[in-house]
Amino acid sequence: MTQWEVAFWVGLALLSPAMARPAWPRAVSLLSLSDSIQDLLRRLAPWLWGIGPAYLALISGAIPARFFGLTGHSPLAWFGGAIICGALIGLASMIRWPEGAWPTPTRGVLDEPRWVLYRAAGALWIPRPELGLLTGLALALVEWAIYFRPWKGPLKETLRKWRTPEVDARWPPGMWETLVRMAGSSLLFATTHNFWLTALSQAVLLGMMRRNHSSTQ
Repeated sequence: MTQWEVAFWVGLALLSPAMARPAWPRAVSLLSLSDSIQDLLRRLAPWLWGIGPAYLALISGAIPARFFGLTGHSPLAWFGGAIICGALIGLASMIRWPEGAWPTPTRGVLDEPRWVLYRAAGALWIPRPELGLLTGLALALVEWAIYFRPWKGPLKETLRKWRTPEVDARWPPGMWETLVRMAGSSLLFATTHNFWLTALSQAVLLGMMRRNHSSTQ
């Protein structure tokens, strides 16, 4: 287990969107992919990005399973973690969340393996638990910035809107929702240290939000 191995898998997770954007049109042109194959690859991409780097880091031995929160939980820890998650879900259900581009539970949970990879890397790099969690959150924020690129367009338009009110500054769909989900994931994992409970709670929360918004339409 080396720090460089961990850094490689983290870097792969962080930079995949930036590498895929210019590579995708060239691959389609070079391989002459049909529309059906392109659609299949688009459907598979979230799964590969969501699970791939974390899974490879796990099976290669770069990061032990306990750092991911996959193992090492006593029955009491499971019980206590479930109560905490239930309480947090209940609290979240009392908040009137604005309508937004919330992903489906399945699609949303695909982000959890990457985010827990960042936390596991932080825990390996910085032995203090709270600093390791903060490092994981910081890496998730870097991923968010690379994926949504707020400096590229929306941020400029928003700054212009302050000076020129008629400018229509719109943020990409899912931008602020992803920040909320990252914060929620970090809170759940910090209180339970359990990947399974964190992922399940996120799925329940996303299902609840989408159901509430669909019922009001």
